[in-house]
Amino acid sequence: MSCQYKSKLKGRQLQAIKDFNAADVCFSDGANPLSFHIGDHFTFLSYRDKHWANVERTILNNNSILLIETYPPTEQGIIPIDYVIEMDTAITENDSVKTDQNNSDQESLSESQDSEALKAIFVKEDLERQLEATKKRLGEAQKEIKMLSDRSKKEFGKNVQLLHQLLQQYYAASEVLIATKEELEIAQKSIIAHQEMTKKYQDVFEEIKTQIHKSGNKSAIKVLDKILAKEAKQPNGVILQGKQRCPSTGEDDLMLSCTLCSEKIKVSELASHSKICSSQDKGSTKPKLTKQPSTPTPDMLRVNVTYSETDQKNATFKVVTKTTLPNYQFPLYEVHRSEAHFEWLQEALQEALPERIVPPLVKHTSLNGKTREFQRFLSRICSHKALKHDGWLHLFLTGFNEELEAAQAQLDKRKSISDTTEVISDRQGYDENAPVIKCKKYMESLNKHIQELINHIQISTEDKSTDLGVWFKLLSEGEPTDTYLKAACAALSKICHELGNYKETEENLIVSDLTSIAEYVKSAKKLLVRVEQAVGTFLHWDAEVRQCEEMTEPGNDSAEESQSLTQRWAEANSNCAEAKAYLERLCQDLKFELSHFDLRKESELREVLIEYTTLKSEHFEKVQSKWFGVKFMVEAPISSDIRAIKCIEEIDMN
Repeated sequence: MSCQYKSKLKGRQLQAIKDFNAADVCFSDGANPLSFHIGDHFTFLSYRDKHWANVERTILNNNSILLIETYPPTEQGIIPIDYVIEMDTAITENDSVKTDQNNSDQESLSESQDSEALKAIFVKEDLERQLEATKKRLGEAQKEIKMLSDRSKKEFGKNVQLLHQLLQQYYAASEVLIATKEELEIAQKSIIAHQEMTKKYQDVFEEIKTQIHKSGNKSAIKVLDKILAKEAKQPNGVILQGKQRCPSTGEDDLMLSCTLCSEKIKVSELASHSKICSSQDKGSTKPKLTKQPSTPTPDMLRVNVTYSETDQKNATFKVVTKTTLPNYQFPLYEVHRSEAHFEWLQEALQEALPERIVPPLVKHTSLNGKTREFQRFLSRICSHKALKHDGWLHLFLTGFNEELEAAQAQLDKRKSISDTTEVISDRQGYDENAPVIKCKKYMESLNKHIQELINHIQISTEDKSTDLGVWFKLLSEGEPTDTYLKAACAALSKICHELGNYKETEENLIVSDLTSIAEYVKSAKKLLVRVEQAVGTFLHWDAEVRQCEEMTEPGNDSAEESQSLTQRWAEANSNCAEAKAYLERLCQDLKFELSHFDLRKESELREVLIEYTTLKSEHFEKVQSKWFGVKFMVEAPISSDIRAIKCIEEIDMN
């Protein structure tokens, strides 16, 4: 039976004339459910099991018909339009009232849904406004955080620079205090020695006074009384060993002399004064002079070689001299010398003093290496009793650059016009047990051993194949996954690499020092070679003189032969006298020269060994904790889950 349907009926009552059981298996996906508005509610009669039942339905989308097994008097659900027809107008009033009530409920439901939708829209807009405000505040906070980060970085950099400056001032003040303490100790020893001598003189004076009184000589007694009265007017202070300073005198009251300008300043003002005084250094070629001695130590000559930014630009070095020698007019000098000036001084001393062991100059490429070598060169000269009084050294430490250039030109001119003297040496007549020959052999052996040590250190430093860290690294990188072997070998490779880098830096330092000492030994050996050659030259000309004297027989030679022999004898005799004088000059102070060299050489080797062992000890303390950490990693247990071969098999299967 066809369905008759009106689309704009509200609250209509429908009656199903078709068997509703047939609708139990139908769904709304292919049917049009009455074409009512969504949410419309209606009731109809359904014929169930030979009787009629009231059925309520609501129009909803995509909602299947309820599968009903039992048939209660009232049901709810949806039905397709093909299974309903419009009911007759003879419907009971109760059904009509119920339909009107359902329509009013549906309208109230729709209104409540609309209000809820509006409320949801308002809530959404409010949330969007809050989100935008939150984003804005977050952006402002990020900008503020960035500004604070930049400010903190700048302040950190400033603080680091300030700390660096404070440390430099602290180290400078510490060095000055240490140097001053050493000078005070030297001065105290000198004063104590002077007081001991004064006490001895007083004892002798008392003895003389007693003898004069015993003699009864009135004139001598009067003279003695005048001397005693004059001595009584002069104060006599005594310094006792170990006596502490008066507690009322503070450290800030101690007055020191600045090494740059020699101005008397307090200890508390030393750091600020040094900073101001150093900033006034303009790299002037003129020496700075002062008339106030900074220390009472007699026969003192100290030289300090440094460099500043101005020296780096001008390729010069600052040489500060502090002395109390009488041939120096002022106690403090400051000059700027180039590398050529140092080389000139070394050559000038070698030419002027052949009987002395002139310290060598080892070539260096780095600025620190050159400064260290020049400092060692001048320290060796200043510790020598004869070299420290030489005029060339005085000119080097106090003269102007123009004076040094003129002296250097004169030296070059003398070298160019000097005749090469023939060296005559006969080794056959030498005694191998002679002291000079033994000393020469000892120096050759010492130089050989030092050079072998230097070569071994250089080879071990340059040979990178002996670095165990390379092999441990290869073992670590060869593992396909994070196994025990990978972690342990990586830790061993890292610490071996760190030890190798430290070893290279440390051994380069000791190689530089040992090379300088080896060259110093060569200089001492050259003195012995000069002595040996002088002995050979003297013996040669002495034998020539004797031979000429033996050949002289009256009446057997002609006049020409006699004149030639006489000229030959005169020349040999003159050369023999010169050779003898030169040999005596070389041997006059040879014992002191060799003794001073021996002590100086051993002292420098001692300093090198102390510095080397100190560096090794400090390095051992630093790496000891690292080795403990590596040992802890090596002792870690092996995991049975992380295996190299298992990882390779899984890769192949994939």
